[in-house]
Amino acid sequence: MRFERGDLVMLKADTTIYYSLEAASNVGIVVSTAVLMYAHTTPKGEKLKFYAYDVMFDGRTYKNVPEEVLRGLKNEDEENIK
Repeated sequence: MRFERGDLVMLKADTTIYYSLEAASNVGIVVSTAVLMYAHTTPKGEKLKFYAYDVMFDGRTYKNVPEEVLRGLKNEDEENIK
C-alpha cells in the first residue's frame, strides 16, 4: 500500500483512466483506506498484491481507482508549484 487517507495524488497521464475522468483537474485526495483488489503468486513464487482507493477529484468520488494509475504529490512537487 502506497497511499493513506488524505494523501494528495495525481492520475498518471499514460493511463486510460486519465482520459475518462470528467473532472477538470487530475489532482485528487485519497478518501479511503487501501482495498486489496487482487493477489497473485508468480511462477517464481513472488507474491504480488494490487490495491485500489476511493479518490475525490473536483468534489466527485471515484471508487476503486487502481494504485498503479496514481502518482503521489510530495513536498518537492508543492515547491515546484509556488
